[in-house]
Amino acid sequence: MSARRLSSPQPELTGHHRLLVTLARHGRLAAAAALFSTALRTTRALNALLAALCSSPSPTLLRVAPFVLLRAAPHAAPDAATFRILTSALCRANRPAAAADLLRCMPALLLDPDPRHCRAVLASLCRCGPAGDALAFLDDMRRWGVSPTRPDHRAVVDALLREGKPAEAYEVVAKQMDADGVAPGLPEFERMLRAFSAGREFEAVEEVFDEMLLRGLVPDVGVYNVYVGALCGRGDLAGARRMVACMERAGCPPDVRTFGVVVAGCAAAGDMDAASEVAREAMRRGLRWDSPALSELVALLRAGDHAEKARPLLLEILRQGCAAGVDASALRQLIGEGGALRADEEGQCAGVVADGDARPCQLDAERLC
Repeated sequence: MSARRLSSPQPELTGHHRLLVTLARHGRLAAAAALFSTALRTTRALNALLAALCSSPSPTLLRVAPFVLLRAAPHAAPDAATFRILTSALCRANRPAAAADLLRCMPALLLDPDPRHCRAVLASLCRCGPAGDALAFLDDMRRWGVSPTRPDHRAVVDALLREGKPAEAYEVVAKQMDADGVAPGLPEFERMLRAFSAGREFEAVEEVFDEMLLRGLVPDVGVYNVYVGALCGRGDLAGARRMVACMERAGCPPDVRTFGVVVAGCAAAGDMDAASEVAREAMRRGLRWDSPALSELVALLRAGDHAEKARPLLLEILRQGCAAGVDASALRQLIGEGGALRADEEGQCAGVVADGDARPCQLDAERLC
């Protein structure tokens, strides 16, 4: 049997349909609308006219679309394609709430919202609308039998965190994802740990960390570093150092960033002797600060306004614990920002450069500013 017989050919457009499509494609929208109103009220013609209206860059024509729908009734009932055309146009126009309201009309017309359209509208709500609207639309999707996926949940969590609502975001991670058959993983829990730690909600940090362990998730070094940073942030330096030891026993050795977080925590507490001890422990383990890790350490110290009193320690790290030789000008910018280096520090800088046999370690300017 020929391929032509196997395929179902599209029905030929009538003369009126051809004329309407031609008028719409050439921007003769008034003539196309007049033809539709007087002679050609079919669903196919409705969709062709709406597609032309919605593809126009003019927002005025988009506002005409509801009147075209009303004019079509009851001769041309909207179908799934009608709603796809309109919701896509509304999302492009940054009007996702209107697109969501339109999809809510579909069940009353005995039409099932398409999962792809639902996810497109949800993504637009997360980008442009209030996060509460995105949360409400998730409930609508469930009622329509459209199960939210991991990317859907992540988009909603991101929207909530952008609005400063970590508690609501954690509700999505800890409860709603499970209810939708999507088990939250380390990335979701790490995101929540960072959000609560940044907001200094340390009890919530403990709750998230415990929940993660109860679910059998094994933290990686990135997750541990966030948790250790939260312990330092609440002033529990002893607990932070115990956690570093626990990492070793758990088979997840601390990296240089872990030690950098504890160094900054000790400096923030005014205990520079402890900070030096932690830094030397990292060097005894053979860990070396590369450019990003060193920049992060300096940024942490500056954030707490402790960089000045940590200058001797930073010079020691640069001389003994850096992964490669450091460019002298970058070193001056790092250590001497806000004032010239002292003579003894200039000498140490020169010594670092002279001793370094690897390529220059270019410091991350963004983190240093």
